[in-house]
Amino acid sequence: MVPGDICSDDVQAIVALSITLALLGILIGVLAALYYKYQQEIKIWMYWNNICPFIFNSDALDANKKYDAFISYSHKDEDFVADTLVPELEFRRKFNLCIHRRDWTVGDFIPDQIIRSVAESRRTIIVLSPNYVESVWGTMEFRTAHHTAIKENVSRVIVIIYGDVNTQNMDPELKSYIDMNTYIKWGDPWFWERLHYALRTIKTGTSKGAGALFKT
Repeated sequence: MVPGDICSDDVQAIVALSITLALLGILIGVLAALYYKYQQEIKIWMYWNNICPFIFNSDALDANKKYDAFISYSHKDEDFVADTLVPELEFRRKFNLCIHRRDWTVGDFIPDQIIRSVAESRRTIIVLSPNYVESVWGTMEFRTAHHTAIKENVSRVIVIIYGDVNTQNMDPELKSYIDMNTYIKWGDPWFWERLHYALRTIKTGTSKGAGALFKT
């Protein structure tokens, strides 16, 4: 068959198919770009609307944990934790939290209590502030949670940036973690939704040190 033998109907069909495929490719490209830009918002929307709930189910991994989260913070930031985080997470959103001042046993060896708090909690929330950067115990709590997450190959650390944090004076391991992983920033309009989502979901097989889910 030579080109002249192709009837006009065949040409029209080929042109129509080519246009359809081109438009489909453009649509897929646009959708992919939108998902890449807004993937966290899309995941949160799916979570709140109970779409594909099996994607977010982590109950089987943490069925025997006593707490939903251990909050690691500097005692200088206790007002923020006690007056803001705890009321919202415990009383309104019904998470069971482990907190120094309430749940630790007076007189017990602090490193042992840190290890126990991390082990008994599904997540560790790091309230990373200028005060936290200067805290020796805060660094120990972060390292314990971080090493546990790496050992289990499970995302368990959630970092909240609270205030203007200077990374130059930060513990090298913590600085490396912040540079490589994601965090939630206090003041973000989606702060509570992001934090709630991070507490309810879990990622396995992470490649960056078992970090949290969001960056702003």
